[in-house]
Amino acid sequence: MPAMPEETDVGIDRGVIQRGAIAGFLAGLTLIVLFFVIDLLARTPLATPQFLAQAFLGDSMPEPSPTRMVVYTIAHLGVFVVLGAIAAAFFTWFDVPRNLTIGAAYGLFACSLVFYPALIITGTDILAAPAWPAVFFGNVVAGLVMVAYLHWASDEDGVTGLRALLQARPVIRQGIVAGLVGALVVAVWFLLVDSIAGRPLFTPGVLGSVILHGAKDTPGVEIALNTVLGYTLIHVAAFLLAGVLVSALVTQAERAPYLIFGMFLLLVIFETFFVAIVAMLGTWIMEELAWWSVLVGNALAAASMGGYMLKVHPQLRASLKDEKLWGEP
Repeated sequence: MPAMPEETDVGIDRGVIQRGAIAGFLAGLTLIVLFFVIDLLARTPLATPQFLAQAFLGDSMPEPSPTRMVVYTIAHLGVFVVLGAIAAAFFTWFDVPRNLTIGAAYGLFACSLVFYPALIITGTDILAAPAWPAVFFGNVVAGLVMVAYLHWASDEDGVTGLRALLQARPVIRQGIVAGLVGALVVAVWFLLVDSIAGRPLFTPGVLGSVILHGAKDTPGVEIALNTVLGYTLIHVAAFLLAGVLVSALVTQAERAPYLIFGMFLLLVIFETFFVAIVAMLGTWIMEELAWWSVLVGNALAAASMGGYMLKVHPQLRASLKDEKLWGEP
């Protein structure tokens, strides 16, 4: 009978370590995907795992290279399993809240503390390693993934980190949703237009080739995964920013409905500015992309974002029906 509490404690500890191992595995897997995308965008597929496999395994593994990369990948995931278990123990034993800020700090500190000393020990030139901004960003993402899983798998009540931020700030939350809606509508519109013209993904390929690779004419257009994906990330980021701005303006328009006319003016200015920017990048772009499709795509995005905003702001919707707003007696 006296041994039962000890078994319970051991069971709890084992569960904590198991959850941490899963969190670390997911974080390690996320980093693999992240750097796969980064290498694709840089037109050097698999360059990062190849470099690190050579750095950490050296000549201990014979060719071919795929064998070396598989061994490195297993070792990479093993290291993150250990880091995840340590994180879980840290959060549990020291009663540290599982929030995203602490998770980001843990990922940046712990993962970097393992990565760079390991390079130094193996005699690898740190300057030849993946660029530190990408490494730090990846480590932060890994920490976020760890703590997100640990929080999801725990019995904690309430919300922490990003969820709490979004719940406490509806302007940001609604702006993100509106931005994603607008980005999706534009993407679907141009996919439809390009497909009907018999050249799917041509529009993101053109804009991605210009922005990412500095294409100067049609022969320089590259309809490739890295180009399309790179432009898509920029596209989504721009719409997220626009969505938050629109959300803030709509919130103010609820208090002063006349601001809605300023939003219409802002829409016209945005349309004109976007077309001007595209033309500045190269007049040949406007020859390849029909100007009407650009205007229609942006108009559809604005309508969809505005529709969402009216749905979540019933007070503004009611204000727009007021005859006084439109000058009616």
